[in-house]
Amino acid sequence: MGYHPHVGQTLPGQPPAAGADPSALRAALVQRLLRTGAIRSPAVAAAFRAVPRERFLPGLAPAETYRDDAVVTRRDEGGLPSSSSSQPSIMAIMIEQAALASGQRVLEIGAGTGYNAAVMREVVGPQGRVVTVDIQPDVAEEAEAHLRAAGYADVVVAVADGGFGYPGEAPYDCIMLTASVSDVSPYWREQLRERGVLVLPLRLRTLGLSVAFEKHGPVLTSRSITGSGFMHLRGAFGHGDVMVEMGDGLYLSGPGAREMPLDLLASLLAERPRALRDLVVSVNSFGLGGGLGIYLALEEPGVIDIFTTQPGRWGFHTLSGIFDVEGRSLCLVRQDAVVVYGSDAAARRMRRRAEEWVAMGRPGVDRLRIEAHPSGGAAGDAHPGRWVIPGRWSTLTVWYGPV
Repeated sequence: MGYHPHVGQTLPGQPPAAGADPSALRAALVQRLLRTGAIRSPAVAAAFRAVPRERFLPGLAPAETYRDDAVVTRRDEGGLPSSSSSQPSIMAIMIEQAALASGQRVLEIGAGTGYNAAVMREVVGPQGRVVTVDIQPDVAEEAEAHLRAAGYADVVVAVADGGFGYPGEAPYDCIMLTASVSDVSPYWREQLRERGVLVLPLRLRTLGLSVAFEKHGPVLTSRSITGSGFMHLRGAFGHGDVMVEMGDGLYLSGPGAREMPLDLLASLLAERPRALRDLVVSVNSFGLGGGLGIYLALEEPGVIDIFTTQPGRWGFHTLSGIFDVEGRSLCLVRQDAVVVYGSDAAARRMRRRAEEWVAMGRPGVDRLRIEAHPSGGAAGDAHPGRWVIPGRWSTLTVWYGPV
């Protein structure tokens, strides 16, 4: 679980030395990404070594440029990020998921600074083609300027609503999104070649995943899934109810978040919480690594995320848990504990979900499988361990398979 307006999660590695030159910093970043497994192939390693990230973040000191962090470059009026330079580790993971090859045609939706497009252009080479689109004209203009300055003038940059793809350059071997979605646009399916790959940050309720789908006729079948978090896609195919503003820099997301009583939630959060000490799993089992967070997001209708743009004030960035409105109860997973506010109703639900997950064999993200069917198509029925999530344009089926 967990919504993050930045991209990915910080991977271990030493921060860059403040006085190092950009080429040394770039080489050190590549070594960190190789050690952590974000980079797995020589072609992707060579691409990251070749592209000067400092050309795409000219206002940032080189030592900051080569940290394995996302850099927010724009925010909306509410303080939420609207554009960024993606975190290098999740960039590398997604490019590896795409399995790009020399000569391929790639569409990127969400231009950002242009850095990701440049790295993909290095992988597909001069025989390939990279097109990047952004719905924000100033973002696209800036990305194009960065790409030209860095020597990638052959990357096509366009102002467009990426939900409609970019038909003028189709078909594509790969379409990659750098903004999260909860539904799959039919235009992406149409503009992919058969057996082409769609890589996108997919949000299933409160669950953030990076999924590589392969096209098989009208059906997209997952071939690689990992955890991730991105700001949401803007435009006609953006999220319908991702974030609800609670005030004081707090935001709520989850199934039916718009109908949840914010006054009750605020009154519960004002109480002193009680720690739960009799769960059948440890606190770290709730993350993507442990897998209980996946099961909660899929199975529990009361699952929520609470996100803040003021982590210094509130002492957290994102908290996930269960909100039981009828029971006037809130159960949240913190880094150090699982806590409950109000009655024990939400805590009982949390215990029950943990017991169900353990009984299933503690499945994690490595067992997750997803298919995207055209809306109204034959997606099958839901049953225990298999979920059907209807959307406006596509129906997602989710289940646990063998490792």
